[in-house]
Amino acid sequence: MKKCILIIVLFSLISACNKNNQDDGISAYKNKDYITAFALSEKGCREKNGEACYILANIYYMGLSHHIDHVKAARYYIISCEIGNGRACYMMGKLYSESRIIPEDIDQSEAYYRKSNKILTKECNAGNPESCLYAGALYLYSRGVPHDTSKAVSFFEKSCKMDYASGCYTIGYLLNTGRYGIMKNHDMAHSYLNKACKLGYKEACK
Repeated sequence: MKKCILIIVLFSLISACNKNNQDDGISAYKNKDYITAFALSEKGCREKNGEACYILANIYYMGLSHHIDHVKAARYYIISCEIGNGRACYMMGKLYSESRIIPEDIDQSEAYYRKSNKILTKECNAGNPESCLYAGALYLYSRGVPHDTSKAVSFFEKSCKMDYASGCYTIGYLLNTGRYGIMKNHDMAHSYLNKACKLGYKEACK
């Protein structure tokens, strides 16, 4: 009995330690400490953490602490997507449509976009503002779903309400320019852009 309890306690401690490492990796990434984020995310990805794999892929995709390596980025986006990260599925759709590292394959691209839509909507409703932004982009650009400006705006608004600067900037920009069939509203645009600026999005402050 004591041995069983000890095993349970040890397992709990290991799980807590792994979660702390993953949280630290996410925090380091958000704070632009990419060297630390890379080390922790690499470990987290080996432990099948989808967010860690996604961060690792982003670091390779944008060359944040290493040289840009789109092949490795795609590898980790695929792993993350298979684990259930909607943003990683979105990025694979993007890579297939742009044919940067793999032959252009519109069918594969659309399949990844459709898969990402289901996951992103769920993640957005669970309170992930970045997922709301990506979900809105799917409807805005007709990626795997029909073009729907009202749904796109709704997702961007959700993202902004969660104080995600990119979400506020996106909807502010669209309302200011009237692109993609969205009706211009300069007063609302100013409000969103002002919020994005206060949240640290420098482009919105111009």
